[in-house]
Amino acid sequence: MLSLNFSSLADGIAALQLTVAKTQPTAPDASEQPAAAEQLRKSVEVLLSAEAQKAAKGADKDADIDATDLPDRIKGQLKMIRSIQQRIAKRMQDMQAFMSDRSLSPKVRETKMRQLQLEISPMTNSLMQATGQLNQAMQQMQLSLADRALAGELVSPQNLRS
Repeated sequence: MLSLNFSSLADGIAALQLTVAKTQPTAPDASEQPAAAEQLRKSVEVLLSAEAQKAAKGADKDADIDATDLPDRIKGQLKMIRSIQQRIAKRMQDMQAFMSDRSLSPKVRETKMRQLQLEISPMTNSLMQATGQLNQAMQQMQLSLADRALAGELVSPQNLRS
């Protein structure tokens, strides 16, 4: 099996296309072509760097929002709300980690918890403002109840992706 490692998805695709072009016979027999292509597909493994994997994940995290027929302004608001929610969720995870970390002294743990609480507070305010702006925009644009429900569903906690 051929194993490749690339820093970006685009680099991987370009190299894969070049590899496929080099491995194809000069005068392919029409009956052998599908079998050869299938064999090549099964024998190539592409490994992406951590940065490329993160970028690929991030690129499609809002695909469900982009796939809707909602106005672009509403989509932007939904993405911003989701981003704020993700940052808050990350800080909450950090808080849980510090609370359960028994290697830290109680004083250090308390200091870190206060620091995280101070970071979360303005994010929570931003989330409330963004949600208010979303509701105002949906009202101004006179979105249907179905579109409003869809918007609410897209930013609900169960749709939060990290």
